[in-house]
Amino acid sequence: METVLALQHLTVRFDTKDGSVAAVNDLSLSVGRGECIGIVGESGSGKSQTFLASMGLLAGNGKATGRALFRGHDLLKMNRDHLDKLRGNRVCMIFQDSGTSLTPHMRIGDQLMEILIAHKGHTPDVARKRVLEVMESMRIPDIEKRLTQYPHEFSGGMRQRVMIAMALLCEPDLLIADEPTTALDVTVQAQILNLFRALKAHTKSAIVLITHDLGVVAGLCDRVVVMYGGRMVEEGPVADIFATPKHPYTQGLLRCMPRLDQLLDADLDAIPGQPPNLENLPKGCAFAERCSQANERCTTERPVLRELSPTRRAACHLLEAA
Repeated sequence: METVLALQHLTVRFDTKDGSVAAVNDLSLSVGRGECIGIVGESGSGKSQTFLASMGLLAGNGKATGRALFRGHDLLKMNRDHLDKLRGNRVCMIFQDSGTSLTPHMRIGDQLMEILIAHKGHTPDVARKRVLEVMESMRIPDIEKRLTQYPHEFSGGMRQRVMIAMALLCEPDLLIADEPTTALDVTVQAQILNLFRALKAHTKSAIVLITHDLGVVAGLCDRVVVMYGGRMVEEGPVADIFATPKHPYTQGLLRCMPRLDQLLDADLDAIPGQPPNLENLPKGCAFAERCSQANERCTTERPVLRELSPTRRAACHLLEAA
């Protein structure tokens, strides 16, 4: 499989008045052409910062080291002009807050056409024709009328469809979706996921889906990366992760999910405790304080991510004796 994006030893840190915060630590992963990978974990695990860093969108006090190779070219070393030519064109990111991602004083049609005029050099007429095609594929009714409206005249679900349409206009090689179904009702969530399934089925774009919802991952992704405390703790094919989770944190996440084979009054098992303080990460495993299986080694020595099989990786001392 042709690799579209390869992150190699990516580390992201933020300088704050209280010291350095390690948001992402030594992360390596890749996504191939036509593949969809899910990035899951609790808030603060480093999911979004990983890809904001790759896109050159970190806050001013953030710094990324390592490599983020897009088709062999390191995004972290690109200057602003080169990044601007890629972003919105060959690499697109859909943000979770569609309300703040659209320009409030511009009509939707103008915002969409501007992308094609800027990146593809289309004339307004050609750009409009392409916009109508993509908007129709998003199943947005009354397209001609909608193009003349402003973002505040759209519902949350419709704005999210517009964001997806913006990302697809230039037929990107890589699409990053950050919590694309957050704050949407379940019906709209299902519609949005169906759009992603159609995209995955009919294009060869590489898709990265950042989410806390394992149900979304199960229905859409080929592979899943589980993050905790800024590090990858487990990776593997979706079916394998759901059937035989190896890391205690992954096991805990799955126990938190309701299941169709459970009794209606069955209690869900919550993971005890809180995520670690990224300003002062523990010496050993970041999950040790919340893990019922932890031993003394877990609190003093950080586990190394290691290969369990050609398709599975995990970082846990307990697996070394398995």
